[in-house]
Amino acid sequence: MDALGVAHAELTERLADAMRAGSRAYVAAVIRALDEQGFAGLTPATLSVLTRLEPEGVQTVTLARVTARTKQATGKLVEELEAQGYVERAPDPLDRRGRLVRPTTKGAEALRAGARIKGELAERAYADMGTEAMERLYADLEALERALVRTSPPDTL
Repeated sequence: MDALGVAHAELTERLADAMRAGSRAYVAAVIRALDEQGFAGLTPATLSVLTRLEPEGVQTVTLARVTARTKQATGKLVEELEAQGYVERAPDPLDRRGRLVRPTTKGAEALRAGARIKGELAERAYADMGTEAMERLYADLEALERALVRTSPPDTL
């Protein structure tokens, strides 16, 4: 690899690190605010499952697919959320053997609170960075996603 290739690889790694750090900070801010509003015990993993639920319910296998986890790992996260009162399991009317995972009243309240919190975080980011910088950031991240999707093998997406 030439010097330019090495420089690009280092910049790409720095970019990946910055995106991971930003994502972790965002999720941590949401979880902290939810905890302050009485929705305790959520983790990045359980929150990723909770936010993928539909009011009518979702099968665990579907949750596993959309969260990129195994069915077993997803099942453990569902058990944790169920023990904390955020979700319940119910029979799937379309699949005799299947069970649906759906938010309880507490889970639905946490999801509504989370939506408000995310809105407040977005407002704070716009206030701190300015509309032009935020719009440019969104456009740049969308362009980066398109570029990476074009160059990634299909089975890695």
